[in-house]
Amino acid sequence: MRSYTTKLTVAALAAATALSLAACGPDNADPAAPSGGSTGAAPAPTSGAPGATGGAATGGAATGGATGGSTAAPTGGAAGAATGGAATGGAATGGAATGGAATGGADATGGGAGGGQGLPQAPTAVKFGQPATVDFADKDFKAAAKLEINVTGIVPGSIKDFQDAKASTVGLEGRSIFYVSWTMKNLGDSKLTFAAPNSKFRLYATDGKPANFANSAGTPIAKCSTPSFSGATKGVEFKGCDIFSFPAGATPALVGYGDATDINKIQASWAK
Repeated sequence: MRSYTTKLTVAALAAATALSLAACGPDNADPAAPSGGSTGAAPAPTSGAPGATGGAATGGAATGGATGGSTAAPTGGAAGAATGGAATGGAATGGAATGGAATGGADATGGGAGGGQGLPQAPTAVKFGQPATVDFADKDFKAAAKLEINVTGIVPGSIKDFQDAKASTVGLEGRSIFYVSWTMKNLGDSKLTFAAPNSKFRLYATDGKPANFANSAGTPIAKCSTPSFSGATKGVEFKGCDIFSFPAGATPALVGYGDATDINKIQASWAK
């Protein structure tokens, strides 16, 4: 009986020993051990690296920060701003320096106040005092004629001349006024009784911008007036003067006579 009891005791001790050894085996290592902590922290740099590459450095700081977390921020933060931010797609490339005022602004390209459009070119260009032959047509009065015109000069005018004549000065305040003198001869058989062939004169400043026509309607200015064309039959020559105004400081450079069919063109011009 004692021998059987002793065998049971030895068997129980052996089983307990086996269980104790199994519990401490390598397959049940403690995850909190120092070696396990180093292994568990490794994913953090791995997930951070894509954030630095595909986040702020490539597509901007906000994306890199959210994807890569705090690990990605030092690598993909400032670098992302320099690559995908202002330096590449911001003001330096697509902003004011390229597409803004420096390139596309009105003054730089000549479309605005600072850029001139150039003096117009006419098929016939002569100097003051020399005649040029032009065509005139007035559909309203069914008038058409060939004219010989000679622009004799341009002189500065004065708003005082309007005041002395008790003519309206509306729109002339603060502007530079000029008088354009000319002679005109009807070379054709048409009568110009009700027409106004002088209405096609144009005055341009040195930058190519046209002046405003400023004849005083109904009130002649003593120093610059237009004659009646009622007797403008073939071979008759008239002498007249037209008034123009520019913004203050402009300098007149060219007198043109408008094309008979295209208001944007001139068929003759006079200059010094």
